Amino acid sequence: MRKLIIELNSLEITDTVARKMAAHLFPGVILLLWGSMGAGKTTFAKSLCAGLGANPEIVTSPTYTLVNMYPAHLSIFHVDLYRLTDPEQLDDFDREDLIAEEGLTLVEWPEYILNYLTDETVLNLLFETVSENQRRLSLESEYSEFDILFDTLEQPISSQ
Repeated sequence: MRKLIIELNSLEITDTVARKMAAHLFPGVILLLWGSMGAGKTTFAKSLCAGLGANPEIVTSPTYTLVNMYPAHLSIFHVDLYRLTDPEQLDDFDREDLIAEEGLTLVEWPEYILNYLTDETVLNLLFETVSENQRRLSLESEYSEFDILFDTLEQPISSQ
């Protein structure tokens, strides 16, 4: 298991980290975004999607639709399971409605999708609110496919 903690001290740093991360993602990857309401998950998703070539203005949290799809270099499925109260509520969905097999899947409030995952390459991102303007991002994965991403993000980060 590899883990990295990054201090997100500004929106500029958040944007830089997300775009650097986007450069090292690949088809089939699933990013599980953990954190409380207002912790920065959707803000990070906007920058990540922009780094993949999606228009950040169309990236919104799909709280009411459950899944938004964004055209980019990789197809992006943005899943938000906040409104669910039980994992069985996903039973009406086919797997391909939730997971972008040939693209990238971002899942906010991922507790209920864990049963749908089998051998996918998963990166966990935990967002913590430190103060009004600061967040802490913890990345965790057991998959070696993310080694380059971890190595890149371990380098000093600046917003320039």
